[in-house]
Amino acid sequence: MRQKWLKFIMFAAALCVVIWFAGCSGGGSSNSHPSTPTDPSTPTDPSGDYGTVDGTSATPSADLTAIAERVSAILALGYNTTTPDMVMKQLSGLDSEKKASDLVIIDTREQADFAKGHIPGAINIPLQTLPQALLDQDPRIPMDKEIVVASYWGNDGNMASLLVNLYRIADPANAGNYPKSTGLFQGMTSWNFERELVPAGTRFDDALAANVRVEKATEAGAVSPQPQQSYPDFASFNVDPVVERILIRARDYLNSVPSQFDLEVYPKTLADNLDDGDAANDPQIISVRAGDVYAGGHIPGAINIPYKNVADLTNAADLDPTKDVLVYCYTGHTGALSTMALGILGYKAKNLLYGMNGWSTTAPGSGQLANFDLNRSWDFPLNTDLPDGVDSLAAYIPPSTGCQSCHTSLTAIFEDSIKTPLAAEVAPPSEGEG
Repeated sequence: MRQKWLKFIMFAAALCVVIWFAGCSGGGSSNSHPSTPTDPSTPTDPSGDYGTVDGTSATPSADLTAIAERVSAILALGYNTTTPDMVMKQLSGLDSEKKASDLVIIDTREQADFAKGHIPGAINIPLQTLPQALLDQDPRIPMDKEIVVASYWGNDGNMASLLVNLYRIADPANAGNYPKSTGLFQGMTSWNFERELVPAGTRFDDALAANVRVEKATEAGAVSPQPQQSYPDFASFNVDPVVERILIRARDYLNSVPSQFDLEVYPKTLADNLDDGDAANDPQIISVRAGDVYAGGHIPGAINIPYKNVADLTNAADLDPTKDVLVYCYTGHTGALSTMALGILGYKAKNLLYGMNGWSTTAPGSGQLANFDLNRSWDFPLNTDLPDGVDSLAAYIPPSTGCQSCHTSLTAIFEDSIKTPLAAEVAPPSEGEG
């Protein structure tokens, strides 16, 4: 009997040692995903239908309310875009206040397009895989560095940056304690002149000739929304933290379409839809621009919900969750933030490529950029699979194109201001001034 007890005591002691070592090995660096009230603690199984839209309800559910409040709090921060010159300054060492090592570039384009050319040092996480990467705590997505998302057109980058901010900013009321994520303004089209960085004919400079964007009439005044008092209803979630529920919703939304390109609507496609005479198939159109520019001119039939307010369920009450929703802004960026927010909430939302600039560049009072010309920027270098691709921007010196005399801060002139030009004041496309 004594031998049996001795063996049991020895076994118990050994087991305690194993458990003690296992507990000690669980620590991580400050750059690993820290334990916070909203940080997912375990990878989430992508199978199952939990969190999917399961019909509608006359009142918002507790899940929808909690998700909407969190999304609204992040939208209220106003995190939007970063210009390519600012990214270049930091990555090349021209910025004396910000280190290149403190910035991470996530490129959300598809792998084949990423291989054609990308910002040196960027990591590739295609947009539709990003929610699961966050749920899995992908170590390539740091918790302690600024993130700029490079994408096809910039708006899709804003979709991704909203997700990153929802994931990393545990306390939106004290957002200054957390690094932020923004989208690269106009995506890779503002980084480099190479046309193959985006699908053929969809760079703004080429889109009119390719029959992608249009010049269509607008209407002034306001459209009175018709309250629907119907909200998306979700299948029961199997997780508790609201941020994890948001990422599950984002994963379901982004993968509800065949490819990430299907989250965009070409202006020509919208124009054809509105002109076909079948109003029953028209989407619900939302302008998320400021109220004054909306009143000055908007796409016919559009209602106005400023982008920071789209996740407010008081405003969402004006949307029919069973119908398509088309969102647009000025150039596509805040429209994409709004589209992602509404998609998380369960609405069938898509973004208008180029925003109002894709519908009309001459609408009075509607807030167009004076010169929406992507060639009026620096032609920054790319890292590619080819031997001449650059690996680092540390030694980069702007090329002697003659542009330095007016571009002393590397700021592209097409980004300079938003105003309301008359038709005769719209500048013709440039030939790449630098």
